[in-house]
Amino acid sequence: MKGSTIKGAARAILAGLITASCAYLPAFAGEVSWPSFMWQDPGSAPALQKLKKTFEADDDANKINDAFVPISVFWEKQLSDVINGNAPDIVTLYDTDVRAYIERGLLEPLDEQLKAAGFNSTDLVPSRKLAEKGGKLYAVPWVTNARALFYNEKLFNDAGLKPPTNVDEFYAAAKALTDPEARQFGFALPAKPGSGNTMYIEIMPLIAGFGGGFFKDGKPSADSPETIAALKLYQRLYAENLIPRGVDLVNYRNMFAQGKIGMYASGSFMASVTANANPEVYKNLRAEVLPFPGHQTISVNVFFGIPKTAKNKELAAKVLMRMLSDDMQLKIAQAGKAHPGRKDVLPASFFDQNPWFKAFQEATQTAKSYAPEGAEQYGDEIVKIVTANIEAMLFNNVSPEETAARIQTALTDFMATKK
Repeated sequence: MKGSTIKGAARAILAGLITASCAYLPAFAGEVSWPSFMWQDPGSAPALQKLKKTFEADDDANKINDAFVPISVFWEKQLSDVINGNAPDIVTLYDTDVRAYIERGLLEPLDEQLKAAGFNSTDLVPSRKLAEKGGKLYAVPWVTNARALFYNEKLFNDAGLKPPTNVDEFYAAAKALTDPEARQFGFALPAKPGSGNTMYIEIMPLIAGFGGGFFKDGKPSADSPETIAALKLYQRLYAENLIPRGVDLVNYRNMFAQGKIGMYASGSFMASVTANANPEVYKNLRAEVLPFPGHQTISVNVFFGIPKTAKNKELAAKVLMRMLSDDMQLKIAQAGKAHPGRKDVLPASFFDQNPWFKAFQEATQTAKSYAPEGAEQYGDEIVKIVTANIEAMLFNNVSPEETAARIQTALTDFMATKK
């Protein structure tokens, strides 16, 4: 998950935390104010800058104010500004944020703007449903990062392996690809205490892949047989040293990019990370849908919405509709190696140039959000409960069955406070 998600009402002391370097001025008539950490995010900035350049070239009287706000203060600052009458024209929202903003009535519906631009909400990727309420759409997806299984074809060929199609083949491959003396591992998952939010989002492909989850229809489901089966595999991979222990997210992603990890369930953005880190490893990058028995996966989504109190709503809507145009959707995919917000929009040539992307295209069609189903607005609290107990499973030898039972009890107690 991100560094900090919505925490409720912004703290009064927040103003003292915001330095002049991340402040932004109210937009003038032809300017869209869009402060975000994403303007300097390596995975998002190239595509966002293309959108800004294209929109401004369409009409040189219009501008996008791309003020950078550090992620360390961004989420609370954005919410504070929206609540306190200093809303930007466009807000950046992840899965849990979009639900929280909608539940608080902070966003404008965008259905009329979509219709006027020739689009329908069903033209968007399935994860758009997170931004819907009462038959209305309140934000549009920028990208959806469905999870599939990346693998290093060279390592597989050297070991005489084929990409796994079921959990037994997956485990066998993870074991065959692991060489502790060479610091090479079969798979990557969090295996370091204190991983917190990172752990939750990284384990969800495994949990969902088995058909499990921590919530279903707003009710805790942590003790389902599918979730327990996924936890058992996680514990086994850790116990047998098939994943790199004591290594954080940044470093095990780098290990994968350097050819030291054979498989990794991640988003398509890892292709860009790998290409930049080691072009030779990138040449051997391949992907398949997750080989787990539930035949499901998750996605991490970025949405853009327009606050009800925004000053330039009409112009902001034009930006978002321009973003959904065919040419911009392709530019988003090319620049960020991520699936854009519209489905079935990428040309065959894109897949010819990026053959590994086909697995992510397939995964996108059915992927569900990583956020707890039906309880997305409580994501922060739920993540803490889940990850604390999973860390106890890994590092304190609590059984998967007991771990699932503890999570179920804690989540049930938590939800009882929300009635």
